[in-house]
Amino acid sequence: ANYEYDDLLNITKDEQGNIKFIGTNIVTVNKIISDIPVNIQKELEKSSNNNFSIRLGSFLGSNLFAGRGPNVNIKMEIAGNLETDLRSEFKTAGINQTLHRIYLEIKCNVIILTPFETIEEQIVNQALLAEGVIVGEVPNSYYNLEGISHDNAIDIIE
Repeated sequence: ANYEYDDLLNITKDEQGNIKFIGTNIVTVNKIISDIPVNIQKELEKSSNNNFSIRLGSFLGSNLFAGRGPNVNIKMEIAGNLETDLRSEFKTAGINQTLHRIYLEIKCNVIILTPFETIEEQIVNQALLAEGVIVGEVPNSYYNLEGISHDNAIDIIE
């Protein structure tokens, strides 16, 4: 909430206003990368977030009994540290547009304690940090060659 797209990136444009370079503002990004896992770890360590209950029928694997029966208390604990990985992706969003997303991938190993067994699971989630559309020039011509292989390329020419 404290940052905008321009806070995370340094954008260089040419004389016509076209984007020539997008670089990461490493100081801001490193602050976010270090702050988010600390805050997540604090929330996961709160006892109110670690204890919950599931209906006994949900353990049976049948849709008929799911959500029915007495509550079974479950406890979840963190197993190890949180891992974070900054990701950036570019996707086409039209003939002359590119969608740019910056997100943080978060991995956390947890141990789930039930009366029946102990389960270790990895939770993976992504937090979108910024998203923007980069608009380029409209081309004079456009060819969609998706699905064209070496075998059928001659059909385009004819």
